[in-house]
Amino acid sequence: MTTEWAVVAAAEQFTLDPANRGELTFTVSNPGVAPDTVVFDVAPGDGSQRTWFTVAEPQRVVPGQNSVSFLVRLVVPAGTAPRRYDMTGFAYSANTAPEESSRSSGRVTYEVRAVAPPKRTPWPWIAAAVALVVLVGAVVGYLLTRPDDAPAPAAPQVVAVEAEALLAGAKTESPAGAAVKVVTQPDCCGIAWSGGGQLFFQGLAVGDRVSLTVTLPTDATWSFAASRTTSADYANTIWQLDGVQLGGTFLGFSKLPALRAVEDVGTVRLGRGPHTLTLIAVGRTQGTERYFAGVDLIRFTELPGAGTP
Repeated sequence: MTTEWAVVAAAEQFTLDPANRGELTFTVSNPGVAPDTVVFDVAPGDGSQRTWFTVAEPQRVVPGQNSVSFLVRLVVPAGTAPRRYDMTGFAYSANTAPEESSRSSGRVTYEVRAVAPPKRTPWPWIAAAVALVVLVGAVVGYLLTRPDDAPAPAAPQVVAVEAEALLAGAKTESPAGAAVKVVTQPDCCGIAWSGGGQLFFQGLAVGDRVSLTVTLPTDATWSFAASRTTSADYANTIWQLDGVQLGGTFLGFSKLPALRAVEDVGTVRLGRGPHTLTLIAVGRTQGTERYFAGVDLIRFTELPGAGTP
């Protein structure tokens, strides 16, 4: 019997960095009762090449009524014409021809930007002469204008929040119409969370999500990190910030409940004010009908020297 694979992208587009590189997670679900081995691959759109894409662990066994997540990395080569491109992800059973069992995701786009060519390096003696003039000028300028007591640079700002403290404005969604809940879970199961509790998300299907509002004090480049819980019925999840995926897939499964230390998720440029932080269930690695997740603490750290946009 042919497996009717379901393939879903975590977002409708890749978010590329200034070097035209990005990552996106695709979730492949096996709705049948029998396990099957799936192969995941990428179909590039017009003007793009398959060599631009890398799939981590493209072949895996998927138990019946379970899902797995595939991380796709995109590196657009220098010199590519700047415009919008697209691709699709597709999955098929390893023991059949691709055309017999292949199922595709929706179209995913990405915007390639023009990259400025590197500046030519001047002749070494010219560079040395310029560097010497600059150094002498800087020393003279400092000696003439230095203050008696120069103020110390301001310490980077840190916004650390107990995740359960954000539940007052939390919003849950379920594309499958599941009865999703999110609550505060007090210390239990041998775990003592910071603040005495955690945000406990009780998802029931792929795509279930909870959105939280986080307010930042200034325009800056921020490093986002979180302390998460793992357990036997916890799902694989991703973070989105203002609708864009940040970081890779967090694997929520462990045989016994465990609290992970604060771990970096990713770096992002954000303006002052409120932002929407969304936790999304994208798959699971164990036989359970639950797509649960636990978040103890979230933290945004301002990166020094980033300046104002």
